[in-house]
Amino acid sequence: MPQAFPACPGSGIGPRPIHSFCLLLLLLCVYFPLSASAAELLGVVALHDKNDTPDRHLAETIRTLRNVGFVVEAPEMPWSRKRSFDASYQQALVEIGLAVGELRSKGATRVALVGHGLGANAAIGYAATRPGVFALVALAPSHDPERFSDVLVADLRKAQHMILSGRGGQRSAFMDVRHGKDYDLSTTAEIYLSYSDPEGLAVMPRTVQGIRPAVPLLWVVGTNDSLSRLGRSYVYSKAPDHPKSRYEEILADHEGTPAHSARFVAEWLKELMLEPGGKQAVGK
Repeated sequence: MPQAFPACPGSGIGPRPIHSFCLLLLLLCVYFPLSASAAELLGVVALHDKNDTPDRHLAETIRTLRNVGFVVEAPEMPWSRKRSFDASYQQALVEIGLAVGELRSKGATRVALVGHGLGANAAIGYAATRPGVFALVALAPSHDPERFSDVLVADLRKAQHMILSGRGGQRSAFMDVRHGKDYDLSTTAEIYLSYSDPEGLAVMPRTVQGIRPAVPLLWVVGTNDSLSRLGRSYVYSKAPDHPKSRYEEILADHEGTPAHSARFVAEWLKELMLEPGGKQAVGK
């Protein structure tokens, strides 16, 4: 005999068999699905700038993204001050992929990349060569070897000669450019060429065109950053069109751009998650 639930006090309704209760519960689940089970969780890979670390100029951005409920991975990249270019550009993209995998293991259903400086450059490189990027945020994007090929020509030839002579894995001093100023960089010829080849993957104006399908791109540059003079036509306008992409100029220098745009970046990502297909996003 089916077990019965007691009547609801004051309802005037007597006991009902348990199978009737189960049917009612099933109908409720069909018409009113639990939001927790249907929730989308955004994971973000935050990529710091050249000669920087995740806990410096990107720290405020990372804190803000976590505060709104996103899961954030902020790996120390090969171009950090500590690692000093100990891995190639292509290997750096593999490391970004490992961070993406870590976010997936923590329940992220969508993954965005937020990069600063060279980190933004690598984020573009990753999105152009790997699928599954939900959104892309480029903060004061930099490292543009095609613009400084004349300045670097002697060092590029040196690296190429070392590789051809079987010394590609040998460390040496090479010229690099940061914020428009040259400095000496100690790394191997192979690694140097992977970042500085004017025909390589680090050339943003060409690489950004390879992002397929188009993803939302937020490009933020400070008015006191020398790169702001290049305008939207340099890279942003070459990216595949997306209705949610935005180009923003803010009052900041290169290093201050992430902190000054942190709240705006978080709000932009939240709005994307509320679009059809991204609704019921986890976040405050």
